[in-house]
Amino acid sequence: MIQEEKRDHRKEENDPYKIKKKPKPFAPESSLMYYMTKAGWVIILNIVFLISCLPVFTIGTAVTSFYYAMMKSIRRDRSYPLLEYWSSFKRTFVKGSMVTVGTGIWISLIWYLWNIAAVSGEETGLFLQKFYTGLLVVTGAILIYLFPVMSRFTMKLSSMVKLSFVMAVRFLPYTAILLAGLLLLVFVWFRYLPIPMIFIWPGAFCFAGTFLMEKVLRKYMPAPAPGEDAWYYE
Repeated sequence: MIQEEKRDHRKEENDPYKIKKKPKPFAPESSLMYYMTKAGWVIILNIVFLISCLPVFTIGTAVTSFYYAMMKSIRRDRSYPLLEYWSSFKRTFVKGSMVTVGTGIWISLIWYLWNIAAVSGEETGLFLQKFYTGLLVVTGAILIYLFPVMSRFTMKLSSMVKLSFVMAVRFLPYTAILLAGLLLLVFVWFRYLPIPMIFIWPGAFCFAGTFLMEKVLRKYMPAPAPGEDAWYYE
């Protein structure tokens, strides 16, 4: 008798015609709580990212880890965001630091030469100013892709730079959107938004940027091995 009741109960639970009650808005399993939890994790990652940038030479590693955790944990629901962030941070610390220091020296050199050209005030100086400005734009375009590439692929740093340059040229519309979006966001923040917004907008930009960036990265990724948890293909 008891077994029959259990059997009927199971049948009732699996009944496709049974009307299922929607969870309450603030119930743990509700969609609202799911997205609120995601937003909370984005803010937490944002804060950890900003703290990781304080030594300055770790900025590249921090950006790489930020993208990795944002894509794997926030968008693909794998593991815990902070766990994935620190895992990537340790894995890419050396290369990320080298990129940060090298980029700092390179941009400082271009800026120094740009100012020398500006002082001359001649036609040659004006041409050189435009040339150095172009170099800065190209550098920015490469960096937009370099850190996501570093988070996804294992190769020599020089190969990563070359691949990032190829991506920037091949997917020029995406490059323009990402660069313009970043510059616009920084301008709006400095000009109109309150300073505390820095705890939100980097994470929001990183999250939005993954939708374009993943379309590019997938073009260069090998097919997943059998049994591999290929979260990046979802």
